[in-house]
Amino acid sequence: MNPEPLSLTKSAWIQLYEARRQAPPTRTRPRGRPPRVTPRRSTLVHLTDGERTEIDIWQARISLLLGRKVSLGETVGILARVCSARLPLVERGETSTTLAELVRLLVGE
Repeated sequence: MNPEPLSLTKSAWIQLYEARRQAPPTRTRPRGRPPRVTPRRSTLVHLTDGERTEIDIWQARISLLLGRKVSLGETVGILARVCSARLPLVERGETSTTLAELVRLLVGE
C-alpha cells in the first residue's frame, strides 16, 4: 500500500487553519514610481535671469508659508492662478494695448 500524501491525511479544519496562516499573495505592480494623481506635462520655458530669480523668490516665500518645499511647477501654477484671479479685476477698468500697460494694471506701479 502506498502512503497517502500528507495533505490528504490532514483533517479539513487543520488544512483551513494552515491556509489562513500563510501570507496572503503579494500584489504585484509595475516597477518604478507610481502614477501621479493629477496628470502633469513637461514644458520647456525660456526665462531671463531676472524672471528666474523672481520665480525662485516666490518659490522660497510659498515654501516658507506652507512649511514644506514647493516645486517649481507648483510655484508657477500658483502664480498663474493668482494672475487669472486678478485679470477680471483689470478687465473691468482700463484697457491695455501693450504688455507694459497690462503688467502695470496687474501689478501696479
